[in-house]
Amino acid sequence: MNKYTTVARTEDIPNGKRKRINIKGQQISIFNINHEYFAIYDTCPHKGTAPLIRGALDGIAIKCPNHGYRFDLKTGECNVDPAFNTKVFPIKVEGNEILLNVD
Repeated sequence: MNKYTTVARTEDIPNGKRKRINIKGQQISIFNINHEYFAIYDTCPHKGTAPLIRGALDGIAIKCPNHGYRFDLKTGECNVDPAFNTKVFPIKVEGNEILLNVD
């Protein structure tokens, strides 16, 4: 089912910024990169403890702040091992609302 939920407004996450939300028991980080929004499961799957929101952006990817594993924000793919790929979520903007599909 493609059920989108409003999770923020565009002014809440200006270009170059990020925000962590909790929805349906999941911590998700939203990034605004060049006015394009990306949503990724916030916990690094390598050790299960590092919040990806604290990582450094590397193009359209985020580096884990603990061990530097890199996760593509479009696909969730890990640069070290596919076993560590993580979940990304469909996201869209309608007007000034940011909508996320976590189903």
